[in-house]
Amino acid sequence: MQNWPKVELLFAKNLHVSPLELDQLAFYRVEELLITYEENVKEENKTQQEEQKKIEKQQASLPQPDYGGFKVPKMDIPKMPTL
Repeated sequence: MQNWPKVELLFAKNLHVSPLELDQLAFYRVEELLITYEENVKEENKTQQEEQKKIEKQQASLPQPDYGGFKVPKMDIPKMPTL
């Protein structure tokens, strides 16, 4: 019961269930929904991590641009005399 406000916030924010609707559900049903939601979030995180690894792998395999060792020449900029 101490975590009930957190549960209400989670349902309202992420699952779009109002506290009144949540109060009408049986407790075991709320618990099942929370477990399912946690599993769903874990699967989404795992999928995102796998996609991120694929992107990083692809970027690592791309050839790095080579400008042929071109360097910008140093130029002395004349200074204006101060008055």
